Amino acid sequence: MTGKFISGISLLFSLIAFTCNLDAQTADFKKIRWEHEKIAPGLIWKSSHTYINDSIPQNINVLIVNLNKRKISIDYNPKENIAVSRQCAGSDALAAVNAGFFDMMKGGSVTYIRTGGLIADSDTSGKWKRRENMNGAILILHDGAVNITKCAENSWYDSHPEFRDILITGPLLIQESHEAELPSNAFITNRHPRTAIGAGKRHRIILVTVDGRTKQSLGMSLTELTDLMAYFHCKEAVNLDGGGSTTMWIKNMPFNGIVNMPCDNRKFDHEGERAVSDIIVVK
Repeated sequence: MTGKFISGISLLFSLIAFTCNLDAQTADFKKIRWEHEKIAPGLIWKSSHTYINDSIPQNINVLIVNLNKRKISIDYNPKENIAVSRQCAGSDALAAVNAGFFDMMKGGSVTYIRTGGLIADSDTSGKWKRRENMNGAILILHDGAVNITKCAENSWYDSHPEFRDILITGPLLIQESHEAELPSNAFITNRHPRTAIGAGKRHRIILVTVDGRTKQSLGMSLTELTDLMAYFHCKEAVNLDGGGSTTMWIKNMPFNGIVNMPCDNRKFDHEGERAVSDIIVVK
């Protein structure tokens, strides 16, 4: 009984600390002046080139998707890495961001992936080994519902055809409205360009890119990214591939649709887009 009481007290203090941290960071995020644009019914784009904590430059782009009016999917090319803008060209896509981690030299996902109900490689246990940071899953059902959750073993997904699209990624940032535990390593604590997806209130999906590696935008640690996703009222959120892969594309926008500043060219412009294997598309 005493052990349970102490455990409960520890959990309470942990939640209080997390809440205080979010309150402070959220108050700072509330100072951001956002540009808003309605791209289509059920799809809103928000952007800001701003300062966090009055000193840290950030360039942030956000897509707010209403799943009652729009659907999202994971598109994947297992044979060739292709820039996000090229993958979307000529399709019915309205917007997209880069998605999962991939092999930059050979192409193809380095984590479990299913698109359109099909698994590109049947050797799921042998090809895709679980890594420390890959503890989250994006699950899209055939009716368009989206779940962001802790991942299971590859074999579990093999035997569950009800999911049209599946992507293992990570790490998880928010789970059941609480901060997920993050390991302490440079990937987590250093500021980098980031891409993330979150599930919000009232069937909302939040897609976020934060630019980095330039003096105009430093990028975020994953703790800071967690706070940002919490600011957007995400009940669940997970990190996607970032760094030079971080890209947001919107149909009919200038610069070939690229609205953020991809940094694969190490410049703060729209020209540094990296070829990737898979993307999250809003249709």
